[in-house]
Amino acid sequence: MSIPSDLREATTVYHASGWRKWRTLILPAIFPYLITGLLTASGGAWNASIVSEYVQFNNHIVSTFGLGASIASAAAATPSPNFPVLLAATLLMAAFVVILNRLVWKRLYGLAERRYTLG
Repeated sequence: MSIPSDLREATTVYHASGWRKWRTLILPAIFPYLITGLLTASGGAWNASIVSEYVQFNNHIVSTFGLGASIASAAAATPSPNFPVLLAATLLMAAFVVILNRLVWKRLYGLAERRYTLG
């Protein structure tokens, strides 16, 4: 729906079909939306995996090795939470997100703005 009708007509006039139509019209037109969707999906998937590393139900704990399990077990430590581990794990998670955003997503957004904008 985001592809202008004149561009769709141009692919028809030049007999672009199949992979050529995908490569020259559809993928460039949806690239900015694709990047946004991938960013959102990867963030949600990472959040779900962090949360699922440590599950407590009916006084039964199922845990695996990972950042989410470290955070959850440090928060659930008795008699008091393990604040140094909480701080270190939270800072590590924040640093990872910032680095990933700078190295991957910012570059892909820049590419989408420079090369794949119809304006």
